[in-house]
Amino acid sequence: MFSIYKKGQGKYVRLGTVIGVGILVLLGIQWIIDTFLPLQPAYVKASVALAAGLAGAWLCFWVVNRPRHADFMILAESEMKKVVWPTPPAVVRATRLVVLLTLGMALMLYLVDAGFVWFFKAIHVIR
Repeated sequence: MFSIYKKGQGKYVRLGTVIGVGILVLLGIQWIIDTFLPLQPAYVKASVALAAGLAGAWLCFWVVNRPRHADFMILAESEMKKVVWPTPPAVVRATRLVVLLTLGMALMLYLVDAGFVWFFKAIHVIR
């Protein structure tokens, strides 16, 4: 019942998923306590937090061990290992190119807009 499906495969993606779901569960517990239980005694808040935490832990385990989800995570991790990441100088060059092209496009649009304004003023469409 509590065995890990394809143990050892997709380790990092599963870990990231557990961390992400865990953060969501903790934020959800905080929201429930702040929204619905602000005036309740501490033991009620602790009981609700414990119950929600256990439900969240079960949800995490279920998500990462359901065969359909686990196979997707395993495949995602294997594909990420095939990615060739760019070197830092290549990232800097690409970023410079994007910034220059964006500035060039902005300048071109400004000039076209100024041309239209001049034209419409010349034919007395706008003042």
